[in-house]
Amino acid sequence: MLLKLERQFGLRGIVLKWFQSYLCDRIFQVAYNGSTSYTVHVTCSVPQGSVLGPRLFIMYTADLEEKADEHDVNCHAFADDTQLNERCRCDDTPTAVGKLEYCVTDINHWMSAHRFKQNTEKTELLWSGSKYSLVNSMVVIRHSSLALTLMSPADTFAS
Repeated sequence: MLLKLERQFGLRGIVLKWFQSYLCDRIFQVAYNGSTSYTVHVTCSVPQGSVLGPRLFIMYTADLEEKADEHDVNCHAFADDTQLNERCRCDDTPTAVGKLEYCVTDINHWMSAHRFKQNTEKTELLWSGSKYSLVNSMVVIRHSSLALTLMSPADTFAS
C-alpha cells in the first residue's frame, strides 16, 4: 500500500511517513473476561472502523477501473461493490459477452494478486433489453470459477 501511495498517488516525505506510521508495526490482541490473547503482528490490512479505511480501500482498488478500461468495459464502483457493464446491439451480443468474460477473468486474476476474493454468491449478470431482443438472444457467460446468475431487471430492482 505504501508503494502505491508513493508511486501512483505521489505521496512523499512527511505525508508518506504519516501513512507508514499508521499502517506499519501494528499488533492485534483480544481481551475478554479478564483474559488476554497472544499478540499477533498485523502485516497487511487497514484497521476496521477507521476513518481512513474507506479512503485507503478506494486507493488500493484504483487499478480495478483500469483493468475494466483495458477491456473497454464500463466500470462503476461504490464502496466495495463493483458493477461492470457493456452496451450492445442484438447482433453484437457475442462480442459483448466475450469482452465481459475476459474482463471478469482478468479482474479475478487482479483480485487474487491483491489478496481479494470475489463473493460468487453476490455476483450476478443482468441482461436487459426489449422483449423482442431478449427472446432472440441467448446469453451464456463462461467463467472457470464463477457461475453467473442471469437476472431480469424486475428481479434486480425489486430487491
